[in-house]
Amino acid sequence: MAVSRTGGPAAARKFPTGANYVEALQNPTLCFEDPDLKHGTVQQSPVLGPKAISGNFASVFSITAPGGQRYALKCFTRDSSTLEARYQAISGQLAGLEPAELSQPWPVTIEYLPRGVLVAGEWYPALKMAWVEGTGLITWIERNARDTAAVRRMAERFAALVADLERLGVAHGDLQHGNLLVAADNTLRLVDYDGMYVPALKGQGATENGHRNYQSPTRTSADFGPAMDRFSAWVIYLSLVAIATDPAVWDQLHDDQGEFLILKEDDFKEPRSSPAWSLLLTHADPDLRALAAQTHGHLTAAAQAVPPLTTAAVIPPPPPAPAANQRGGSPAWLAGHIPQPRSTPAASGTGTGTGTGTAAGTGFARRRPGDVLAGVFALTGSAAPATLTAISTLPAGYMAAAQLGALLLSGGALHATRRSRPEARASKARILVLQQQVDTLAESVAAAQKIHQEIESLNAAGASRDAQISRQIKGLQTELRDEQSRITAKLNKETGDLRTKLSGLAAQEQQQLDTALASAVRTHIQDKLRRTPIQDVKKLSNMGSGTVTNLIAAGIHTAADFTGVRYVQGSRNGSRDAYLVRANGYKVKVPGVGEVRAAALESWRASLEQRARKSAPTSVGAQERAAIRQRFAARKKSYEAEITRAESTARDKRDQLQQRITTRLQQVNKEKQQHRAATQQQRAVLLQRQTQLADATTTHGRLTTRLATARAEHRRAFGLRRYLRFVATGR
Repeated sequence: MAVSRTGGPAAARKFPTGANYVEALQNPTLCFEDPDLKHGTVQQSPVLGPKAISGNFASVFSITAPGGQRYALKCFTRDSSTLEARYQAISGQLAGLEPAELSQPWPVTIEYLPRGVLVAGEWYPALKMAWVEGTGLITWIERNARDTAAVRRMAERFAALVADLERLGVAHGDLQHGNLLVAADNTLRLVDYDGMYVPALKGQGATENGHRNYQSPTRTSADFGPAMDRFSAWVIYLSLVAIATDPAVWDQLHDDQGEFLILKEDDFKEPRSSPAWSLLLTHADPDLRALAAQTHGHLTAAAQAVPPLTTAAVIPPPPPAPAANQRGGSPAWLAGHIPQPRSTPAASGTGTGTGTGTAAGTGFARRRPGDVLAGVFALTGSAAPATLTAISTLPAGYMAAAQLGALLLSGGALHATRRSRPEARASKARILVLQQQVDTLAESVAAAQKIHQEIESLNAAGASRDAQISRQIKGLQTELRDEQSRITAKLNKETGDLRTKLSGLAAQEQQQLDTALASAVRTHIQDKLRRTPIQDVKKLSNMGSGTVTNLIAAGIHTAADFTGVRYVQGSRNGSRDAYLVRANGYKVKVPGVGEVRAAALESWRASLEQRARKSAPTSVGAQERAAIRQRFAARKKSYEAEITRAESTARDKRDQLQQRITTRLQQVNKEKQQHRAATQQQRAVLLQRQTQLADATTTHGRLTTRLATARAEHRRAFGLRRYLRFVATGR
C-alpha cells in the first residue's frame, strides 16, 4: 500500500482513461521516451485515431518500430501499488530463461517502462511487449478438430509447456484458451502475464483469480503460488485429449458462443448434473475415461493438492497405418489362382511368365525352306491368272475371280506359314497366358471396386449418423438450458412476489402498531372526556344552569357526548345557527346555545382533549404488541415456507430435468458408441478384404499393361508385312 509522508495511507493515483491514452498516442514523438516507440508507428483505426484493445484495467496499442519490429504497449487505466515490483520480477524471470531449455518458444518478451507514456503533462508506467502472431486456441481447434493427429500433438505441446512452468516454479495465473496462441509452426505462445507468479513474488497475493471456466471452485486469492495453474492445466489437457480421441466431443460439448473448450464453471460446481462429465466418464475409449476420472477427482481439491500435469498418462499413439504392399510380383494369396506361362524353346533366356521380358522384340529368327516355298508359291500363284490370260488359256472374263482366288490362296499360305513359325507361336502363347491371368483377376478387381463403394457408403452413413447424433445432443443441451431457464424464471416470479410481500411485512407490522397505538390514545381521550360532566361548563362565562339543563335535555351529559360544532347560515339578519355534533354524528340544536356559547363549548372540549392527549399512552401494551408481532411472525414464516417450497419444487424439477436429459444423453452416447463399434468392425473386415484385393487390382493393372504391350509387340514383330520382308530378305 502506498504511504503518504505523514505516515498514513496515500490516496490511489488516478490513471488516464483509454480515451486519454488514444489522444496522447496521436503524437508518439511527444508521449514516449523509449526510442522504439518514440519513432514508431501506432496502428490506427479508420476514424478514431490510435486503435486500442481495452481490458479491465488497461488499453493495449500496436506500435511498429522503424526496424519493422512490432510491439504491444499496455497502458494501465487503474493504479496498483505493486505494479512496478510485480512486472520487474516477471520480466526478470522471463529474461533469464534459456530458449534451449524450453520445450518451445512460448515466452513473450516484456519490458516494464516506469516512464512509459506522457499524458496531460504527467508520466505513467506502461508495459512494452513483443507482438505475438498466432491463432487463438478455439479458432485453431475449430479448423483442426477432425485432424486427430494434429490435436494430439497440440495436447503434447501443451503438456510440455506446463512442464516447463512446473520446472521453473512459475505459474501463469490465468491459463485459458484466450491466453494460448498457436504460432504458424503449431507451437504455443503464452500471453498476458498480469497474474503471473514467479519465485520473486513469493508471499504476495493474487491480483486476479483467472477465467471462471478454467478455475477450480475452491480457488481463492490466497492460492498465489506455483501450483495455481494445475487445475486449469488438467482441464485444458483433458479437453485436447478428448477432441483428439473423439472429434465429435467438440461438436457435442463446445458452444460456439461460449468462452470455454468443452468444460465450464457449471460443470465444476455441479458435476453430478453435468452432461459433459456424463459423456467423458462413460466414453468408450478407456484412456479417455481414465483421464476424465483423474481430472474429475481434482474438482474439490485445494490448489496445492492438485498434482502436476506431468503425472498424466501418456497419450496413446494413434494406431499404425497398414503396411504398404510390396512392389513387384503377385501376392502370396494369389498363388495357384493365376495361370503360369508355359515354357517354350523360343522363349528360353528371354523371360517368361509375368516378367517384363519378351522374345517378340527379336522378330523372326532364321528363314526356313518352307518360308521360301510359301513366298514363291504366293508370288507365282498371284501372277498365274494374268499369265494364263495372256496366253489365252484363261478367258478374260474369269481373270478377276481367278486373281482374287489366287491372292486368297497365296495369302492363306503365307499366313499359315507365318503362324507356324516357333517365334510367333511363343509370342501368341505369352499373350494367351497374360489374357488368362487378366481374366482370372477381373472378378477380384470388380469385387475391390464394390468393396471400395461399400466403404465409402459406410463412411458416409457413419458421418451422417454422427452428425445426427451430434444434433440430438445439441438439441438435448438446448432443451436443458431452455427448460432450466423457464424453471428459473418461474421460480424468480414466484419467489419475487413472496419476497416483496416479505419485505413489506415490517412496514405493515409497524403500521398495525401505529394503528393500535392511535386506537389506545383515542380510547384514553374518550375515557377522560366521559369522566368530565357537562356541569363543568358552569365555570365558563355566560354558561348558566339553564344552559346546562338544556344541554342535558339534548342528551349531552359529558364532554364525550359531542364532538364539535357545525354552523348553519340563518334565514335572517345574516346570523348563523349553531348545532352540536353528537358522537353518533347527528346534529342537535340546543336552546340557548348560540354561536358564541357553541364556540365556548367547542374550545372547552378541545382543551380537555389536549390535556387528555398529554397523559395518553405512548406505546402499545405489551400483550397487544406481542399479539401483533406474533401474527406477523406467523405470516413471515408462512412466506418463507412458501419460498422454500418453491425453491425445493424448482430444485426437484431441475434435478428431474437433469436426470432425464443426462439419461437420454447417456443413451444417445451409448447408441453412438455401439454404432461406431459396429461400423469399425465392418470397416475393419472391409479394409482387410480391400487390402487383399488391392494386390489383385495392382497385379491386374500390371498384367493388363503387359498384355497390351505384348499384343503391340506381336503385331510389330510378327505381322504379315514383317513376314513378307523376312521371306524376301531373310531379315
